[in-house]
Amino acid sequence: MDWKNELREVGEAILIAVLLYLLLQATFMVSLGVSKPLYVVISGSMYPVYQEGDILIVKATDVDSLGVGDIIVFDSPHGGIPIVHRVYQIRVDDENRFFITKGDNNPMPDSYYNPPLPGIPEEHIIGKPVLKIPKVGLFQIWLRRFYENVIRCPYPTG
Repeated sequence: MDWKNELREVGEAILIAVLLYLLLQATFMVSLGVSKPLYVVISGSMYPVYQEGDILIVKATDVDSLGVGDIIVFDSPHGGIPIVHRVYQIRVDDENRFFITKGDNNPMPDSYYNPPLPGIPEEHIIGKPVLKIPKVGLFQIWLRRFYENVIRCPYPTG
């Protein structure tokens, strides 16, 4: 087999993998009620429950059903990658509910939203993890780090 056929087969395999991923995403979006149902764990803050590289499948949840001890996925206040941590405490201020969270492997509760808020507002909660696929996301983490450190070149050149 020559290199052109090998290259074509690799390209076809990549195309099929991307199409399957998009189909899977669309299916999960509809069935789980979230706009992005797949998340890759990128830190050890929830060790040993979740480890770096685990892929989580997340389902929308009614925030009224959340309690202390539940694991939730929520938007970071600074944008970027959502966070997966456990509900540590729930505070009610007037008619608003705020969730204080903590990573299982972190020494202190999170302070992402305070000040000015006492915790995560309920509208920033994406959902709850319903399934973990261990270590499959390590490749995505590697790609992200490669892009940040090599392609995007964080050092000024001039």
